[in-house]
Amino acid sequence: MELRQYRHVLALADHASFRKASEALGISQPALTKSLFQIEREVGQRLFDRHGQTISPTVFGAIVVDTARKMLDSQEAMTRAIGQTAALDAGELSVGVGPYTADTWMGQVSGRLLERYPRLRISIHVEPWESLPDLLRQGRVDLFVASIEQIRGRKEFRVVEFPEQRGIWICRAGHPLTGQASPSRSALCQYVMISPQLTPRIRRWLEAVETPSRGFRRRVNTTSVTMIKAMVRQSNAVTLIHPDEVRVELARGDFAPLEFGARR
Repeated sequence: MELRQYRHVLALADHASFRKASEALGISQPALTKSLFQIEREVGQRLFDRHGQTISPTVFGAIVVDTARKMLDSQEAMTRAIGQTAALDAGELSVGVGPYTADTWMGQVSGRLLERYPRLRISIHVEPWESLPDLLRQGRVDLFVASIEQIRGRKEFRVVEFPEQRGIWICRAGHPLTGQASPSRSALCQYVMISPQLTPRIRRWLEAVETPSRGFRRRVNTTSVTMIKAMVRQSNAVTLIHPDEVRVELARGDFAPLEFGARR
């Protein structure tokens, strides 16, 4: 099948109508019908069922539609990558980052990149880390920087690993946990945790707590680092955060780091 035929199949699936699909493609309806007939003859199966004025993919059609979407996405990504590589100095770069990455070093990296390529246009999408792979699949970003725990080894992504970034648990100065030399995870879980969506690795560490609740009794989800620090400062909540985010507050004594031993 040619890319042109893949586009025809995808238009039919997306518009569920020969008339609408042909209008979107800019070809006549008879030409689209002929193209589908040739495709069905090539694959040896009927790809669409007709329901009056609408159509829907058959089981075989769904397979071809899925393949068509992947083929066209790959072709678009290839074209975009070639264009960016050939004209980086005046091209566009769309980057997806998680909230912590955005606050800790994305600004510095972007600044150095703009210094080297002053005409480069950069779009930075700050999103929860778990949504970034979908943005890349959809072509909305060219790359993303986030936890790779869930995508390591998957062939659809090219992964470049950075050195591991370790977070620290913190609470406000004078928090009840600061009076314990090495608080247990069970003690930690008695307090409210404020954080973005947790990675599977952190969830496993917390779920190892041998308590009926298995984890924090209550959580507040937010990707705003400013909000996280404000809530920790004003309550007995705790959070896991990158040390660079709270370097000033730790030095000033506003927050206290928590060190956990082997006890659960």
